[in-house]
Amino acid sequence: MRRPLLTGGRSVYPSLKKAQAEGRVIVYIDEAACYLLPLLAHTWAPCGQTPILVEQAGRSHLSLIAAIAPNGRLYLAGQDQPFNSEDIVWFLNKLCCRYRKRDLLVIWDGAAIHRSQTVKAFLGGKAGRVHLERLPAYSPELNPVELLWSHLKRSLKNQVFTTLDQLQEAVLEQLNQLHADPRRVSAFFRKRGIAFFTD
Repeated sequence: MRRPLLTGGRSVYPSLKKAQAEGRVIVYIDEAACYLLPLLAHTWAPCGQTPILVEQAGRSHLSLIAAIAPNGRLYLAGQDQPFNSEDIVWFLNKLCCRYRKRDLLVIWDGAAIHRSQTVKAFLGGKAGRVHLERLPAYSPELNPVELLWSHLKRSLKNQVFTTLDQLQEAVLEQLNQLHADPRRVSAFFRKRGIAFFTD
C-alpha cells in the first residue's frame, strides 16, 4: 500500500505530481448519508440529566456521493437507497463526460464497491483515461470531501425533517451555496494534512 509522504504538514502522493504533469484532472470522491434522524448541536438540560429525544423518523436517509476538484468544482449525486457498484460506475461515467478532453485521477478510499469487478470492468473500457488512487485505510482526514460532509451536516443541525423530500431540499440549498462560491470548496484543500500536491 502506498503511503503519503509528509512534508510540512501536507500529505503528498507521488502520483499527484505525475498526474499534474500529465494534465489530468484530480478529483476526490467520497460517499455519505444524511438521515432523517435529527442532529443536535446544542441541548439545554439540568447538569447530569441527559435529555431523551423521542423520534419517529426511522432510518430513512439520502445516500450522497460527491467529487471535488482543487479549483472548487463540485459534483454531487444522491438517491434514497445505498449505492452499489453500478451507481459508482454511473457517477464515474458522468465525470468522464464532463471532462471529455482530459484524463482523470480519482482519489478515494478503499470501500468494497470501489474495488468491485464492475468498477474494474469500467476502467478496462476507458483505456487509461481514468486512474484510481486509493487513500490509506482508516484515514478520512486525508480526503477533503470529508470536510464537505462536515460542512453540510453542520448546516442541518437543530432542524427536523419529516420526509426525505424536505431533507433533499435542505441539502440542495446548501450545495447551491457552495456551487455559487467555488472558493469555499477550494478552501477544503488547504486544511493541514489533506493529501494534495501543490507547487
